[in-house]
Amino acid sequence: KVKLCLVVCQFMYTLYIAAQFYPRWGTLIPASILLGLAAAPMWSAKCTYLSQMGTYVAKVKGIQPEIMINRFFGIFFCMFQTWGIWGNIVTATVLAPEGDWTPPTEAELATCGANFMVNPPAGENDTVTAAESQEEGGVDQKQVYMLAGIYLVFAIIGPSVIFFLLDPLSKYGEDERKEQKGKSGMQLLFATVSHFLHNKYQMLIMPLTIWSGLEQGWFGASFTAAYITCPIGVHNIGYIIIVYASTDAIFSFLFGWILKRVGRIPVFTMAAVFNMGVLVVLLKWTPTTEHQEYLYIFSILWGMGDAVWQTQINAFYGVIFPGKEEPAFSNYRLWESLGFLAAYLISNSVKLDLFMYILVGWLAASFMGYMVIEFMEYKKHGHFSAYCCSGHKTVKVEQQ
Repeated sequence: KVKLCLVVCQFMYTLYIAAQFYPRWGTLIPASILLGLAAAPMWSAKCTYLSQMGTYVAKVKGIQPEIMINRFFGIFFCMFQTWGIWGNIVTATVLAPEGDWTPPTEAELATCGANFMVNPPAGENDTVTAAESQEEGGVDQKQVYMLAGIYLVFAIIGPSVIFFLLDPLSKYGEDERKEQKGKSGMQLLFATVSHFLHNKYQMLIMPLTIWSGLEQGWFGASFTAAYITCPIGVHNIGYIIIVYASTDAIFSFLFGWILKRVGRIPVFTMAAVFNMGVLVVLLKWTPTTEHQEYLYIFSILWGMGDAVWQTQINAFYGVIFPGKEEPAFSNYRLWESLGFLAAYLISNSVKLDLFMYILVGWLAASFMGYMVIEFMEYKKHGHFSAYCCSGHKTVKVEQQ
């Protein structure tokens, strides 16, 4: 059941947070594995719940399912993206430096930005990098325990609220799809692989789904390390991420309304342009201890792009794969997770400028795959976006 899956998988997140009280290989690795095993079915269940409920409500209201699916995903991600607000208010408060912060030297700043590298080759730099300089200050263990304790409480509250307050899909006559009922884990795995191999849309949207993981991983790991921690200190991460998350949350909601009026293609194009523009500028810009306002601008633009990818790719899956939510969203989670994995592996292996060039190329190729789907939809339906071009007319006809 979808509801039970959400509850059980969210409780498994508490194990990873609890492992932070004793961070060793023997605790973090098993907890990370359990977290990964829980994340995939949890996010797939969430997508299934929103898609099926959106379809059900659309039938009741007599409107296109795409309208309600987009609206549901927009509301969900509007709430979800506030994690960056509440979480980083806590982080910024708990990790606030007790003493004076020492800014990096010019030599240390030269290792920031596009020149940043997590593990520089031995002997490449004789000077201490700004990132290493920040790490030397360290974080007090009491702060770590306080942070983990606060997060652990919320990790327990979340699934408890779902268990007691969330209605099961069966209450609305939208239980598991008949063709998916009774399927074992191996059967669903086979259905997921088969869906990818035999569906052109899935193959074409796969690169953009990977991009969703890549861009989140790059921003959460590489951008924060190279452009925030390195030049202006770890204590500033929270404030910048609050701005990023606030933008993400607001536009996650607004893009559902905007897409209703302009269609998918302009919204997806805007996100790609914002992401591409930020990457190109950051490749040429060297961060300093001054002009911190630029970092907030970059975060706002990246947050607007992420709001599109998180809400509209999810909704797009629900629209182009009707009745196949389980294998479709399992593919979504698989490829997005692969994007996260690739982002962390690449960021730890190469200098940041090379990683950013890879991102630019991947985004361009991914967007082309998406546009091919839109063109195929145009040939099938006679217009690029059913949501934009016929949504209001359909509503009027059905209401009459």
